[in-house]
Amino acid sequence: MSCYVLAVGGTGNKILESLVYCAAIDGFYTVDEEGARSPIPEIRMLSVDVDSACGNTTRAKRAAEYYEDIRQAYEKYPARHPGFHTAVLASRWNMNLSKRAMSVDKMVEGHRRDKLLSRTIFSRTESSLEYSEGFRGHPDLGVLFFSDVLNSLERLRAEGQPDEMNDLLDRITDEMKRGEKVKLILCGSIFGGTGASGIPAIARFLREYFRDNSPLFEMAAMLMLPYYKVPPSSQNEEMEIVVKSSTFLDKARTALQYYGMEGMIRSGENDEKGIFDALYMLGLPTEAFITTRIYSTGSQSQENDAHMLEWLATRCISHFFRTGFRGKDAHHIDCYYYQWHTPQLCWQSFDQEEELYRNGYTSLLKAAALFFAELYPSLLGCANGHRKSCTRIGYCAPFFSTFHKKTSAEQAELENLLQSLYHFLNFYSNWMIQVVRTIPPTMREKRISENLRTEAAENYDQLVKRRALLTQREEHKEESRAWQEETKTLRKEYEDMQQTRSQLAKKIGGYAWLSVLKDAQDSAREKLYRQEESIAEAEASLERMNGEDAGLVDAQMIRQQTERLETMRRAAVTMELCREQISLDIEAAIRENVVQRAPEQAAQDEDALSRNGLMDAALLEKLYLLLNQYGLKPAQRSSQVFDAAAIELQKGLNKMSIQRVPDRMDTTRVIAGLGGGTLRGSGAEGALCSFLTTLLRAVGEEEGQ
Repeated sequence: MSCYVLAVGGTGNKILESLVYCAAIDGFYTVDEEGARSPIPEIRMLSVDVDSACGNTTRAKRAAEYYEDIRQAYEKYPARHPGFHTAVLASRWNMNLSKRAMSVDKMVEGHRRDKLLSRTIFSRTESSLEYSEGFRGHPDLGVLFFSDVLNSLERLRAEGQPDEMNDLLDRITDEMKRGEKVKLILCGSIFGGTGASGIPAIARFLREYFRDNSPLFEMAAMLMLPYYKVPPSSQNEEMEIVVKSSTFLDKARTALQYYGMEGMIRSGENDEKGIFDALYMLGLPTEAFITTRIYSTGSQSQENDAHMLEWLATRCISHFFRTGFRGKDAHHIDCYYYQWHTPQLCWQSFDQEEELYRNGYTSLLKAAALFFAELYPSLLGCANGHRKSCTRIGYCAPFFSTFHKKTSAEQAELENLLQSLYHFLNFYSNWMIQVVRTIPPTMREKRISENLRTEAAENYDQLVKRRALLTQREEHKEESRAWQEETKTLRKEYEDMQQTRSQLAKKIGGYAWLSVLKDAQDSAREKLYRQEESIAEAEASLERMNGEDAGLVDAQMIRQQTERLETMRRAAVTMELCREQISLDIEAAIRENVVQRAPEQAAQDEDALSRNGLMDAALLEKLYLLLNQYGLKPAQRSSQVFDAAAIELQKGLNKMSIQRVPDRMDTTRVIAGLGGGTLRGSGAEGALCSFLTTLLRAVGEEEGQ
C-alpha cells in the first residue's frame, strides 16, 4: 500500500507540518486482525501552492527534512525504538511558475475576446493580482489558474520538461501496474483561495486520470471549514485585495453547496461520477474562533501559528490510511465529521488513541525540554571531540565515550545529526506551544483579558439592542404613562451600559475593543442574513396557503402565519438598525484611532499561555524562554534568564503532561536512565540513535517506550 498527501494552499501546508510530528510518534499505522499496530512505512507529501515563499510551507518542508535525517539514521540502528518509523518524503510542485502567466491580465494579454470576458468576470483589482502570494481568498482566480496548470501537464511530458506532478502520476501508475493499492488524500481549507479552488480541480483530474484503475485507487479530502479569524486589514480595499474573516462563512457555505450538488462523494465503489471515497470535515463554531496572533496573506511572512484543528486533521488522515474502501469495506465510503466527546481539549479528546497521543507527544516534548535545559551543550562537546564531555558526564559516557578518538569526519557527521535533532525538537516544541496558545477559549480556562472581552461583548450586544429599541420608540411615540415609563427604564439601562462600555473598553484596550465591534458586526450580518432567509420561507409558505393550498388550510392557520411573518419582519427591522449602529461605531473607532490605546494592566495577558488539559502552561512558558535564548547570538543571551528557565523545566519535568497523577519519571530518574543506557550500532548513527532511544524510553511512562 502506498500513501500520498497533497497539501493544497497555506492551510494544507500547516497540516503538513503536523503530519511530520505525527509520524515521529508512529501515529500513522495499520491494524492487523489481532488489533496490533504497525507503522506505515512511507508517506509521500506534495505541497501545492503558488506562493513558493510561504513561511508555513518552508517550515513544514524543513521540519520534514530534519525528521528524515533522524529517521534515516535509525535505518542503521539494530534495535527496537519508539517512533521515527514512517518515512516522510516531502516535495513541492513548482508548476513551472517562472514560465507561466502570473495574473489574469497576463493570461489574456494579446487575446481580445478573453480580455473582454475577464473584464466581465473579474474586477480590475482581481485581474491584476499577482499569483506569487496566493489567491488572497479568491477561489475564482484559482480555478482559472489550476485549469491552465493541469491542462499543460501532457504538453510538459511530451516536451520532456521535469514536473513534480507528472513524477507523482508516473509513480502511482507504476505502483498500480504492480497491483499495489494507492491511497491519496488532499488537504486544505475551503474558505480561502488556493485550497478551495485547487482541491476539487486536482481531485477531478486525478479521478479521471486513474479511472481505469479505480479498484486500486482510493482518494479522500481533508476539508478545513472556518476555524479562526484574521486581524482587520489596514489596506484600502478598493485598491488592494484583502482577506476578511467576515467572508469565511459565506465562502465555506458556497463550497459545501458545491460539494453536495456536484456529487463529490461516491455513492459506492462502482460510482463512475463521484470523486471522493471519503470526505473529512473539521471546523469550529464562530464563538470558538481565535484571532491569529501573527497573520500574513503570503510570502515568507506567512508563518501563522499552528492550531489544534491542524493536529486533529492528522488524526483524520491517519484514519483514512488504515481504512479500506473497496469490497467488504465499501460501506466506509462516506462523509466524516470529527466527533468531540469532551468539553475541553485534553488527552481524553483522542478517545481510543488517548494513550498513544498522550505518551507519544508528551514524551517527545519532555525529551525536548530536557534536551534544551541540560543535554544539548554537553552533547555538542562530544561531537566536537571534547574528552571531558564524552567520558566524565554520566548521560554522555555510554554513547559518546569514544568519540574524542574518532576522525574529524566522524565527529562532523555526529555534529550534523545533533543539529538535525536540535532543529527538529525546536520546531516540534514551538509547534506544541503554538497549539496550546491557540486552543479556543471555549476549550480551556479563559484568561483575565478574555473574560473582560466576553463581558464587553455581552454588554455591547445589549447596549445596541436597547439603542435600536429607543430609536424605534422615537419614531412611534405614544402618550400613555406605561409607554413613557418603559422608555424611561430603557434609557436608564442604556446610559448605565454606556458607562460600563467605556470602562471595559479602557480595560481591554483599543485593539481588543475594535475586535469586539468587528465580531458584533459579523454576528449582526449573519443574524440578519438568516432572518431574511426565514422571512423568504415564511412568505413562500403564506403564498402557497393563499394559492394552491387554499382549500386545505383553514383561516386561523393563515392568520397565525401572517402574524408570525409580521413579527419576523419587525425583528428584521430591529436587526438592521443594530447592524447600522455597529457600522457607525466601527467608523468612529477607526476615526479616533482607538487601536493605539493600550489596555489597562489587568488585561495585559494576551500572549500568556492559559491553563489547559494538555500541557502545563507555566512549563511551556519556560521552554519558550529557553528556545528564545537559543535563538539569540551568544553575546545577546542572558545566563540568568537561561539558567532560571532551565532549572524550572528540570524541576517540573514530570508534571509537563496534564493528568491526575504526575509522571514517575522526573529529571533525576531520566538522567540516571541515560547513564545506564547501552550503545547499539556503530558510528554517529549508532551513537545518536542509542542516546535518543534511551532518552525517549526514560521520559516515557508507558511500557515499551
